[in-house]
Amino acid sequence: MISEPLMYLNGEILEEVEARVSPFDRGFLWGDGVYEITPCFDGNMFRLDDHLDRLYRSLRYVRIDPGLDQKQMKLLTHDVLKANKNRLESWGMYRVGHWVTRGEDTNSMSASAAGPSTIMIYFRKVDVETIAKNQKAGIKLSVTGTRRNPPICIEARAKVTSKMNQILAELDAASSDSLSLMLDIYGNVAENSVANFFIVRDGIVMTPPEGNILEGVTRKVVFELCDQLGIPLIEQNFTMYDVAQADECFLTSSAICAMPVREIDSFQPKDSLPGPITSHLIKAFVKETGFDFSASV
Repeated sequence: MISEPLMYLNGEILEEVEARVSPFDRGFLWGDGVYEITPCFDGNMFRLDDHLDRLYRSLRYVRIDPGLDQKQMKLLTHDVLKANKNRLESWGMYRVGHWVTRGEDTNSMSASAAGPSTIMIYFRKVDVETIAKNQKAGIKLSVTGTRRNPPICIEARAKVTSKMNQILAELDAASSDSLSLMLDIYGNVAENSVANFFIVRDGIVMTPPEGNILEGVTRKVVFELCDQLGIPLIEQNFTMYDVAQADECFLTSSAICAMPVREIDSFQPKDSLPGPITSHLIKAFVKETGFDFSASV
């Protein structure tokens, strides 16, 4: 039996059950931190540099000093991977989480007085069989009443641990046995609570522009793959009217690569599932990552 993966916490690689964080850590008290999740396919981390790039952009935005530069963080991540060599399942997929908080609060409760930062790196197994089934059958979304934060409040491009906006959207959608689709405050389509959103119409892939969405690493890969495959892709605002006309819809995230959507409330894409362009992208992700979800079912 394979043991649970080891994790890193504040200078130590240790068992998860041994991990301890102060109850006065500002990540626990105030959601004061940033995070990243990098997919690890069969022991190979996918686009780690891109994820760490975004982690350090987020850290700079919220003004947290992790006490490690990006190169040191990458080496540390590989150390944790190496420590888990005999604990990760063959042909398995794991989420590699990087969590950085501002550290322990002081009696003053002042953000500038907190620290040093808390750093955690962990590996968590992904249910690839469910992802494979969903890629075949598609998933259901529902437009939520909870709107995506505008950048005038907090920058959506920063991957912050304060997730209540997205959590409320997730709960809204769960009441109709769906996943969320969030709009911005002007009624434009934004994103799912944990994934970027795309539609296809007349052979053209469309996705919302940066601003009210997270600049997803997997979203970036879709841009690259569309360029390689000769599939036109545009970034522009669109509404549910445009979704109603869509031939295909799909989500992207590091955990699911490309995931077809079968229904959004009463709207159903015109093409069969997965649609032809979504199918091309799923196959391209298999080639890009070296990992095929469908092999698990």
